[in-house]
Amino acid sequence: MPFPVFEVKADIGKFRYNRLWLQGVTAQLRVQEDHYIHLDTLGMKVAGGVMGMRGYLNGSDPEKIYFRSRIKVQNVDMEKMLIKLDHFGQDFVINKNIKGHLTGTIRSHVQIHPDFVPILHDTKAELDVEVRDGSLVDFAPMQAMAGYFKDKNLRLVRFDTLRNKLTFTNGVLNIPTMNINSSLGFMEISGKQSLDMTMEYYMRVPMKMVTQVGFQALFGKKQHEVDLDQVDAIEYRDRDKKVRFMSIKVSGTPDDFKVGLGKQKGKS
Repeated sequence: MPFPVFEVKADIGKFRYNRLWLQGVTAQLRVQEDHYIHLDTLGMKVAGGVMGMRGYLNGSDPEKIYFRSRIKVQNVDMEKMLIKLDHFGQDFVINKNIKGHLTGTIRSHVQIHPDFVPILHDTKAELDVEVRDGSLVDFAPMQAMAGYFKDKNLRLVRFDTLRNKLTFTNGVLNIPTMNINSSLGFMEISGKQSLDMTMEYYMRVPMKMVTQVGFQALFGKKQHEVDLDQVDAIEYRDRDKKVRFMSIKVSGTPDDFKVGLGKQKGKS
């Protein structure tokens, strides 16, 4: 059946969608006979911040309904957002492991169910984002390294600001190198995370953060038995301050993982 042809312009003071209160909603959309819905503009206040969106939905093929969009968000509290996604019949909530206030732009091509739940394994997205005053909660790579760090709470790692340009395709989130000033200290992290929980992360952490037990597990020797200047995995971030760094690779799943020395291929 062809869609009815009509246009909608709406201004709504306040209404509730699931657990979220949306305020100051303004929208303009067009519906066409060929099963296209054009969202010319959608703006609102939500979760303590502001969100704007434009895009279109293509419903011409009922087996491959997709939505292309550009979303801009400013100072949105990720903990208040409940975003449910589907991956091969299993529901995911994306704000489970990261908290904070999100600002940035998200461009995406999302295949969806008729009830508008996104299908993750058929989704592509580019995320140019910044997260402020946040924390990593039960973040798998940190949990995997719990036995290597000195008296630190790796279940809750607080940070000031994360900035990065991420890509998501075929169910895999790719994370270019980013700096983290956190409750653990300064570190760098990059890698990829799959929806089946398979991970491959690369971290550079200061040597002083690693325990004696962790040092021996990584090098097979005690710290005083290793000539630090001869170990390839140790790098200097600031030669004036002589801060030594260790490059560590974490791979596997949260239940079956490996931790060892290693750098990302192609990274100097």
